[in-house]
Amino acid sequence: YEAVVGASLLAVRDRVREAASGDLVDVPVGLRAELRDYQRRGLSWLAELTGLGLGACLADDMGLGKTITLIALHLHRGGRPTLVVCPASLLGNWEAEIRRFAPGVAIRRHHGSARDLDGVTDGFVLTTYGTMRNDAGLLAEVPWDLVVADEAQHVKNSRSAAARALRTIPSTARVALTGTPVENDLTELWSILDWAIPGLLGSRNAFRKVWAGPIESGLEPTKARQFADLIGPFLLRRRKSDPGDA
Repeated sequence: YEAVVGASLLAVRDRVREAASGDLVDVPVGLRAELRDYQRRGLSWLAELTGLGLGACLADDMGLGKTITLIALHLHRGGRPTLVVCPASLLGNWEAEIRRFAPGVAIRRHHGSARDLDGVTDGFVLTTYGTMRNDAGLLAEVPWDLVVADEAQHVKNSRSAAARALRTIPSTARVALTGTPVENDLTELWSILDWAIPGLLGSRNAFRKVWAGPIESGLEPTKARQFADLIGPFLLRRRKSDPGDA
């Protein structure tokens, strides 16, 4: 069938393409911090994509402030409930940074023996990948605005129990945070992006055939550029060596 792209869809396409370079959003009033230029750019990019109901992967190097950028996004979106899934070693860091940069915002740890989600209507709920895997059904009952996968390389294997459980938790938008989107092969990136933006890269098998295989073989050099153009609007990566990021 012939498809005719309507004006509204074209407008959405243009907004997605320009999200990383468009107008900057105001720093939320409740944020007790001064964002660096690149952090405000990351906030604006996330605000635009999640505002369209789309997901994103913020892949800045460690130490460039992915956590504070996400806290700012939570405030920008009105403080509706955000679920953060992270390694157990990062629970304390998340809680400390929320208290420091967004004092007064509700924080609840969903971890350990005393786990309770009654009455969650705003603020942050922090949990681990292990707890999320075991409590996915319970977590799926909360009307999350955002679900955030921190250190998202923990779900780089789409067939793992944690990755499958994470996909069952509904939300308005999804954000993956990782400093290492690819550690071994491109299928790991597919797993992260297919959670954050379902359907963008097709099925796992189709992705291996159309993109990963040709790129990893080095036999089709144009494929890498085409792939970068495809995922570019949804993946933002800045390095410490980048100008202005220090």
